[in-house]
Amino acid sequence: MRYVFNTLFILGVTCYIFFSCSEKGDENIDTPKPPTEPTFVVTPIDKLNQGISVTNSHADVTSRSSLKMNFRSYVDLNETSLGVATPHYPRVKKMNNGNYIMFVQNGQHAISCNYTISQNLKLWAPKGKIFTNDKSYYYATTDAVVLSNGDILAVASYRSTDDYKNNTLEAGIVIKRSSNNGTSWSEQVRIYQGVNWEPYLLEISPGVVHCYFTDSNRTGVQSKDTGTAMIISTDNGKTWNPSFGLTPYFVIRSKHTIDGKTYFNDQMPSVIKLNGNQKLAAAVETTNGANEYYISFAYSGDNGEWIYLNADQAGPTDRNTKAFYGAAPYLVQFKSGETVLSYNRSSKFNLKMGNSEARNFGDSYIPFSGGGYWGSLQIMNDHILIGSMPNTSKGTIMLSQFILNHRITATSRNVVVDGSNSEWDNTDHALFVGEKSQAQGTLRCAFDNDNVYFLLEILDNYITKEDYATIYLSQVTDNDKLTNGTCRIKVSHESIVDSEVYNGTNWISSDFGVFVKTKFENSRNDKGGYIAEVAVPRSQLNISESGAILVNFALFDGDGGEDAIANTSSTSTAKWIPIIGL
Repeated sequence: MRYVFNTLFILGVTCYIFFSCSEKGDENIDTPKPPTEPTFVVTPIDKLNQGISVTNSHADVTSRSSLKMNFRSYVDLNETSLGVATPHYPRVKKMNNGNYIMFVQNGQHAISCNYTISQNLKLWAPKGKIFTNDKSYYYATTDAVVLSNGDILAVASYRSTDDYKNNTLEAGIVIKRSSNNGTSWSEQVRIYQGVNWEPYLLEISPGVVHCYFTDSNRTGVQSKDTGTAMIISTDNGKTWNPSFGLTPYFVIRSKHTIDGKTYFNDQMPSVIKLNGNQKLAAAVETTNGANEYYISFAYSGDNGEWIYLNADQAGPTDRNTKAFYGAAPYLVQFKSGETVLSYNRSSKFNLKMGNSEARNFGDSYIPFSGGGYWGSLQIMNDHILIGSMPNTSKGTIMLSQFILNHRITATSRNVVVDGSNSEWDNTDHALFVGEKSQAQGTLRCAFDNDNVYFLLEILDNYITKEDYATIYLSQVTDNDKLTNGTCRIKVSHESIVDSEVYNGTNWISSDFGVFVKTKFENSRNDKGGYIAEVAVPRSQLNISESGAILVNFALFDGDGGEDAIANTSSTSTAKWIPIIGL
């Protein structure tokens, strides 16, 4: 018995020594590690609103929709990115492979046009000239369209290097095609003959392409005698009607009189096919010979057909002439219904939002500090568009993404208020502020039988004790005014700062049962910030019978001051965002 015990003891000691030595000497053997906390991650706005969008889902409430520039996406592109020192007429298009292509002309009056390509809208690789000047011709005002088959069509105005206004047969429009996302281009083909500016391409159905342009054949007689004309292709831009050398279709023109003589105008067209129907809407620039420019709108018939006008005829009859001051319009539409117009006024890039019929445009929004003219828009996805505009004093192109804030639907969810975003989905509807500095925030909403929950995610590289975010919650009213009982909840990276109610005159501190949990990371590496989960008792909110309330969302940061969806010093709630589904 003693022998067996001694033997087992010796074997045990030997195994212990063997495995101990092996563990210390063999680096390939894994050792258990203590569990680590999940990495702190604030979800940026471009990763949110990933749910399926419905066509014209917000057509009934576009007056409350608004745009916010994403400061972190802003770039000022110079010659290194563009390939030209004095860029004008930027036109950005999203290609079939998900990358972006931008066309710019070289100089204000242009002798050639270049293009550049980007994967992320920040870093651009110039590819050289797409339309190259020679001894006989100059090229200007390139526009393009990405067809439903993935091909890119690019057009430009060409003109004689000698007396182009009167040499009408030595001017026109040329076209090129790329079938490989801008890697290579076909030889250029002349598709229209006559003096023109600002050609614009629109695919209205697979294979059917309209080319609109400023018809300037008569500018040698009177400089403001123009109009909008068009030619049409039904085979993806291979052939055009009327063909080269023939009179185009006159479609959008207004009359004006100078010294008793009648002239026409409506130029620089931008045309869209409206969501959910065949109708076309056009934004044009209108001037009557004086040094004043206006934005006008024109609309086709319900079948999407324009009436072809005679040389002495104005039209169409469905139009809004000289709607407001401005020049160089560019018109787009979100899938949810909102139409957006860019134009320049006093050398500033202006944006206005209209309804789903491209009418009733609201107040102007001026996002860029620099000045220039001839900007454009491009829809990036269902909640983001791209705006670009020359900054002529610097010889650059200002470019940024703009986030659409509009009515959101709350999600029914069991929320554990712990300052984590783990149970929230990227398909949840989100609102955004963040146009004034690197600090930016998003807001999402969920609910259960007892509470309404809000998730605030704030990206901020430099959190200070003075920084905070604020949620404003109001009942839906007929007069769009603040009412008694409107709530204001202020949170910081540490916890709730204050909860208040409006008494008809002032905001008064009130403990109405708000519960807040936060997490933060002051990392200063473009990924720092804080997350706040907020629970508000349903009984404290004036939710309508249909399950709706209004929200305003604001962020205060030491770099940019206050940034809000709607003016927080106003008693109007007309631009507050509805939350439905509660």
